[in-house]
Amino acid sequence: MSNTRTLTLNASTGASAHPRYRFLIWGLLFFSYFVFGLSWIGYSPFLGEITSQFGLTHAKAGMIISSVSFAKIFIPFVAGMLVLRMGVSRTLLLGMFCICASLLSPFTNDYGSLVATRVLFGVGGAVVVTLLGSAIMQWFPKEELPLVNGFNYVAVNSGITLSLFITPPLAQAYGRTGTLTTYAVISTALALGWLLFGKDRTPFVRQAADPGKKGGALARYAEIVRMKEVWLLTLAAAGPLCLYLVFNTWLPTFYREMFEMDRAQAARLTGLANMVGIPSAVIGGLLTQRLPRRKPLILFAGALMGVAAFGLFLTSNLLLLQVSAVLFGIGLFLWISPLTTIGMELPGMTPEKLAMLNGVYYGIGYVCAFLAPVITGALRDQTGSFLPGFVIFTFFGWSLIAGGLLLPETGKKKA
Repeated sequence: MSNTRTLTLNASTGASAHPRYRFLIWGLLFFSYFVFGLSWIGYSPFLGEITSQFGLTHAKAGMIISSVSFAKIFIPFVAGMLVLRMGVSRTLLLGMFCICASLLSPFTNDYGSLVATRVLFGVGGAVVVTLLGSAIMQWFPKEELPLVNGFNYVAVNSGITLSLFITPPLAQAYGRTGTLTTYAVISTALALGWLLFGKDRTPFVRQAADPGKKGGALARYAEIVRMKEVWLLTLAAAGPLCLYLVFNTWLPTFYREMFEMDRAQAARLTGLANMVGIPSAVIGGLLTQRLPRRKPLILFAGALMGVAAFGLFLTSNLLLLQVSAVLFGIGLFLWISPLTTIGMELPGMTPEKLAMLNGVYYGIGYVCAFLAPVITGALRDQTGSFLPGFVIFTFFGWSLIAGGLLLPETGKKKA
């Protein structure tokens, strides 16, 4: 029996065929991506002082956050190919050790070195997010996947949320270097944990090239690229991802400049949407697990997110800002589980194919995500306001509705 067939059978059997070890695997993956989020946006509260320290424009300062997204443009494709040669577990280990580049970032003395270490850090995060679904698909039964997806794909957002709340007070106590180094040390400990305990569900068997096809992994990618569902999934997720990174990168600075908030208050208000989004993503997983259809939840989330986003920057009223943040957080995270579950439920999907699908999905999505904060910063430099960038990417967030309408429904109608 081939390795692919074994993994497919494992993914479709009942919970009794899946040992409790799956929760250790899930825990290491979840917390690795969670701490990645801490370090990713941990730099956002310091962008103002880093801009002054290195004499940067707002566009260049945005690169400190966007450089992480830059790595996610091409690395997901590479991760999908590496899975064919190394297996999911070993490829994940490589990614986790790349995340450990965050140990170097706080000690860099120039802008170029800082961006370089952030790119390598982003390489690791790209590998982990690309293979999260493939690893979980090996270990968890089908009926548990929607809820696990709800948790998995909110891991980085949970880390980002916590980072926005705790980084300012930690910086007051331990300084910028001490705070960011602490996050990096935790990532290193989790990478060592995966080295000791991470493994595939079945022994890895290197995938041989199909003699009837030329190009090996590239030929398999060509098959994935021809799937219209891949492009619809990418369309649906690209807009919300761009909007999310634009707001997390620049809202704290916007609130400080326009509304004269202090750093902690601006970070807390930005973090509120993320905080509300965490239970929303889990609830989305529960609803996806129980409801027969996937698309209605995606469309509702897109409409709510698209309307609430305007309230985050078109008013200075603190109560309205807080209400908008809550509604935006609900809409921004509620769609994650149903959308990722659709990808897993497409006909003929296996962990190997899912890794390659995610390679395209994240690679194309992060092209947009890389550009979004930079474009917003550049528009701020040219116009003196963040509003043009905020408006543009708020409208782009409605791509979730467009993709959701066009995607196939993989849920089952009630009898």
